[in-house]
Amino acid sequence: MPDAPRTDLDRQRLTNLFRRHGDAVFNYASDRLGGEDAQDVVADVFVVAWRRLATIKEGRERPWLFGVARQLVMQHRRSRSGHAALQLRLYPQAESSDASNSSPAATQSADVLAALAALPEVDREMLLLRYWYDLSGSESAKVLECSAATLAVRLHRARRRFVHHYENRSVEPRPSPAESLTAYARGLQ
Repeated sequence: MPDAPRTDLDRQRLTNLFRRHGDAVFNYASDRLGGEDAQDVVADVFVVAWRRLATIKEGRERPWLFGVARQLVMQHRRSRSGHAALQLRLYPQAESSDASNSSPAATQSADVLAALAALPEVDREMLLLRYWYDLSGSESAKVLECSAATLAVRLHRARRRFVHHYENRSVEPRPSPAESLTAYARGLQ
């Protein structure tokens, strides 16, 4: 849509959306892709927001923006062949930070990260949206494009799987670098 027919109110609304939610969208994208790629995703999110500004409901902006960011992150991952290389780079960073800081809190963080890494990506996504990014159940459902009831069932199952991995962490071998921490771990350390 050309810029000319836009009003000052439209421009101000987009500016306000960026000021209120830009950092959260950047953190979400950065946790999954890394800094430079996240900047591109955030820019694309707000280009989409500009184009679809009239369809974004007042008070529902945050889950809408997270939903767009999620779609763009998935699209970026599909088109990027170096995702495995990113995981291999993150693994030594997580190892060195764990080794240098052996406090109980650091050990617990490492255990949480290991349990999250052992989960399927859809489970991690659900748990992180709901509990790390503090989206409500209905907001998380909107981002994941499912009903709130479906999310509740899937979230319950994801929590059970997380608890299983967390409680059995000392029995299970440490994951290999290729299977290890995804970019999610960056935001949890």
